[in-house]
Amino acid sequence: MAAVLALLLAACAPSAVATLHGTPVEPPTGAPAEAVAAADQQATDQDNPLGIAVLDRATGEFAVGEHGQQPMYSASLSKVVVAVELLERHRVTPQDRFDLRRALGPSDDEAMNALWERYGGPSLITSAAARMHLQHTRAPGDQGRWGDTVTTARDMAAVFQHLLSQMPSDDRDFVLDALHAAPGQAADGVNQKFGLMALNAHAVKNGWMCCQQGKVWVHSAGVVDPDRHRYVVALLSSQPSDVGYGKAVADITEVSGTALSRLP
Repeated sequence: MAAVLALLLAACAPSAVATLHGTPVEPPTGAPAEAVAAADQQATDQDNPLGIAVLDRATGEFAVGEHGQQPMYSASLSKVVVAVELLERHRVTPQDRFDLRRALGPSDDEAMNALWERYGGPSLITSAAARMHLQHTRAPGDQGRWGDTVTTARDMAAVFQHLLSQMPSDDRDFVLDALHAAPGQAADGVNQKFGLMALNAHAVKNGWMCCQQGKVWVHSAGVVDPDRHRYVVALLSSQPSDVGYGKAVADITEVSGTALSRLP
């Protein structure tokens, strides 16, 4: 299934909708396309160039919004990419697992720094992007700045699909449980309960960063439902830094609610 999805994702253009073929799936509902269209319209009304991608794993439908393949700085979304790469490709230690939990849940930057330095930094992103067929994800130009990893909403949806469909169940559950247990207050004191997390989606990683390229970057991506892990949603946004975190967070939370309201 993942191999088929990888080919499907590679073929998707902005605003594209596709269905997995050759795999027993439920009948298409059109919900991902509706969610993306509604989110795109709301983001336009906000004057917010937000990228969105929605995957229905039960039907195979995958929809990518107008800016869903626009490269953006990942901020802490890169922590999920690194977690998948480490768990699949390296023999992790108990200390690594402790650091991964801290990086994924409280979004602890010091824990991420330790993992980044311990395992080669940018090479983790380069390897993960190649293995998961991530079209626009690339390592940061400044090797020490993992938050400057570049990715897209489409690519983050592919990362979560890989996590759900390809990783061993113990590793998959480790990541999902760490994300699900994320506290409202991040390790740096920021209120990270925004976007999908504010709507009690099951396993979400949020990201925030300012002011690279004069912008504030606010993202939310993850698995919406706890039982079937049916829906994967990724939202990435960049607004002028003078907009500030307050409005950027409010905007992405509003768009998240609009998108989820279209998913049955």
